[in-house]
Amino acid sequence: MQTGKSILISGLLVLLLMSATRLQADQPQGKESAKLQTLIRDVEQQEALYRNLKLQMQLLYQQPLKPADPEKQVKLKSELTLIVQGEKYRQEKQTKGRFNQGYFVPPNKPYHHFSNGTRESCQVYDGETLQKFSHYDRDRGLTNDERQTGGYGDITHEQVRMENLLRPHMLLSNHGPRVPLSTWLKGTSAVAASPGLPNYDNRTAYTTEILGEETVQGLKCIKVQIDRRRNSGKSELRDVLWLACERNLLPVQAETYQLSRSTEIPQSEAWVDEWLEVRPGVWFPRTFHTDRLNWIMYVLKKKQQVGWQKAYVVESVELDPSLPADTFTKLEFPEGIVIDGKHLLKQK
Repeated sequence: MQTGKSILISGLLVLLLMSATRLQADQPQGKESAKLQTLIRDVEQQEALYRNLKLQMQLLYQQPLKPADPEKQVKLKSELTLIVQGEKYRQEKQTKGRFNQGYFVPPNKPYHHFSNGTRESCQVYDGETLQKFSHYDRDRGLTNDERQTGGYGDITHEQVRMENLLRPHMLLSNHGPRVPLSTWLKGTSAVAASPGLPNYDNRTAYTTEILGEETVQGLKCIKVQIDRRRNSGKSELRDVLWLACERNLLPVQAETYQLSRSTEIPQSEAWVDEWLEVRPGVWFPRTFHTDRLNWIMYVLKKKQQVGWQKAYVVESVELDPSLPADTFTKLEFPEGIVIDGKHLLKQK
């Protein structure tokens, strides 16, 4: 019995130490804490300007960016419609171009690395029910020349987080947690407590530090660093953001470091290239892009080369748009799509 009590006490002490560590990570002390809390409040105020939003944008994805043989390049052009109203959202995407067929190929068989075709996807969430589908149509398969079509559909009552493309302050951090920037800045507890899937209450710790002020593209910016740690306690990923004071604290530049690889060379970099003033004093990126480093090329040849690039062009921005009543409930599934959970709509 004594041994059991000792184990129980030791376990409680470990939990207390973990809680204390999380609290310390979330709450810097002294002047730094006051500066960070002020920044978080300011970001929250600016985020509220974009709470109801409608976007039309184009995306060009290229991998690699500058191929030796254009026929061996993934090149996809997408049209996106993004609508958000509080926690409700609608996201439509139509893509066409040259797709990669997959990285796992059958042995001792001829195969096609690439295929040409289209892909369409849509997801709508009304605060209670998420409906979504994805459908593809391609001119050939991996090991044959037959046309390939297919897709899936789903209806669920689970809350799935909206993508960061629907959050202007997270546009340059589409790889980051799907939460508002202000929540990310608050740290571990705020991210873990935020509702929706994926679940971020997974022992990942976030620590935020203000590094000072810098000028980027002629704009005065607050430079912020966010580290992500797992159970080991060592920082695994580091994000550095430059928040433009004259652009509603929207990031004008962002860098991500995979620290096991390098603390000096970013894994990816993103920039706003051009700005649009939607209303007096309310700004939005007109064009922006993300470059990801080809790490294999760097390891083999010590050459920094872009592995892939995503380049966005915003065609239109509406703040507080007038929307049809069924914007977040109406979804027409393509013919032939099998829909999981279809019976849930009848329960509403």
